[in-house]
Amino acid sequence: MSVSRIVRWAAAAAIVTAGALAGPASAAPPAEPPAAPGTQASRFEVPLTGSATFEELGELAFTGTVRVAVSNPADAAAKRIIHTRLGEVVGTGTGVTCEARSAEHFRLAAAETLTFTGTFDLVPPDGTAAGDAAEACWGQHLDVRFTVALGADGKVTGEPTAVVAAEEVPAP
Repeated sequence: MSVSRIVRWAAAAAIVTAGALAGPASAAPPAEPPAAPGTQASRFEVPLTGSATFEELGELAFTGTVRVAVSNPADAAAKRIIHTRLGEVVGTGTGVTCEARSAEHFRLAAAETLTFTGTFDLVPPDGTAAGDAAEACWGQHLDVRFTVALGADGKVTGEPTAVVAAEEVPAP
């Protein structure tokens, strides 16, 4: 066996061993996509506050966080790109609990203050049995109102806010 073959074999063995020691690929943290050249994103975890009333669920008080990323600078069309994703958001009421999940993406005209509303899906918690009151979570949506302040340089100032935009229950 030539020296170069031995070196290639040893390198391949080291890579396989390192992969086996690191565990399955699914255990690795997700990679962040690289920012486009000349841009930066301000990233925040914002506490979600508020409650909403639903016809079939009653009033649910929501807790959890929203991950918010705001592009800087604005894109070529003078728009801000904002990504929002709910993290462990739970709505609890009398005898029922729903989870809010999903993500929303926005392209908003650049301004000093960006105010916008995202709509997220409600689902029953994992392990909900058939016939449980939480099954009424399916098909319901949670509106969350966001406010993001921008400085003169276009960067986020302070911390964005996320508040449940209470739904009105239709009259019977």
